[in-house]
Amino acid sequence: MSTCKIASTRMSSYGLAARVILEEKGVTYERMEIDPARLKSPSHTADVHPFGKVPALYHGDFHLFETAAIALYVDEAFDGPQLQPGAVQDRAEMHKWISITGHYIYPTMIGDLVLQRLAPQIGLFGGVTNEDVVSAAVPLVAHQLDLVEATLSDDKRHLVGDFSLADVFAATMIQYIARTPEGTKLLDERPAAADWVKRVTARPSYGKASYDLGF
Repeated sequence: MSTCKIASTRMSSYGLAARVILEEKGVTYERMEIDPARLKSPSHTADVHPFGKVPALYHGDFHLFETAAIALYVDEAFDGPQLQPGAVQDRAEMHKWISITGHYIYPTMIGDLVLQRLAPQIGLFGGVTNEDVVSAAVPLVAHQLDLVEATLSDDKRHLVGDFSLADVFAATMIQYIARTPEGTKLLDERPAAADWVKRVTARPSYGKASYDLGF
């Protein structure tokens, strides 16, 4: 029997991150698939996310939105492997990476590169890629990947200590750039970052949490 429900669109990278965390913790959950066309509807903003976003978590009578909050709640409310470092400075570093993902990586890598490149396939932006947006995004993506590459120097396997929420959030977003020619080239030039993405997304939790998006 499901103990949780997670509401998300199929394409949401944040929805994927939330499901990965539930899988890592061994939590049984039900997927509530949201039609993207309904995100701004009164029923969605009333019952799922007041700002017309996803994901949202339902645990009994408890309803929670915003992925960072969901991640912390799931890690602390359920048994299973701990996904937050024990040391206070390491936890601060973890929160730093979650913030970097939301404020910098997601808008640039997903919003300005991945979605623009995939637009003709999924019908966004009138089915046309804005090449100016892509060109402007490439150096920003390179800078972000440089930070990941530098962090993973000296054979580090994770962004902060052992596998943590930091890896889930950042790798979930970064993996998608490999679906674009620009992102593939940038990752190939940064072998530590590329290897880390492959290792993190090869975990069983990612396979169980993912949808086949067809591209």
